[in-house]
Amino acid sequence: MRNPFDWDYLTAPLWQMPTWGPFSLSYFVVLCLGFLTCLWLYNDPRRLIRKRNPLLADFLQRIAGRGLVVFSIGLFFFLFRLGRISAFDLYKRIWLYLSALLVLVWAAYAAHLLVRVYPALARQRAEELRRKQYAMIPKRAARRATSAASQRKSR
Repeated sequence: MRNPFDWDYLTAPLWQMPTWGPFSLSYFVVLCLGFLTCLWLYNDPRRLIRKRNPLLADFLQRIAGRGLVVFSIGLFFFLFRLGRISAFDLYKRIWLYLSALLVLVWAAYAAHLLVRVYPALARQRAEELRRKQYAMIPKRAARRATSAASQRKSR
């Protein structure tokens, strides 16, 4: 097997390269699974997670929406290779490698959002809800007292 990072290997013409190989197969499987997972996460968290944690559902939807774009770009370049279409040299391996790099950048971005950004916002939101909850207690007690007093007067 040739060096996968050799420039001649990355830019080989269409007739010199096989469509399916170990890299192509793993690339295709990862892209399809990633696309389907992002599609499911983009459409489904509202029903599964929204009631329990709307902030997490919003984060997952944002990450999955960007993931759909990333995986679509990779599948677009792979379709040129699969269809053996030589338009604008989009069939070359270099585009697949750049798409794989884009997937890695997206994965790092998603990990950053879920590990660094989300916990801080979740703590802030929990504190905000706690403040609202404690602020509501006196109002509820005042309403109960006034409604109880009005019920006593009406008897």
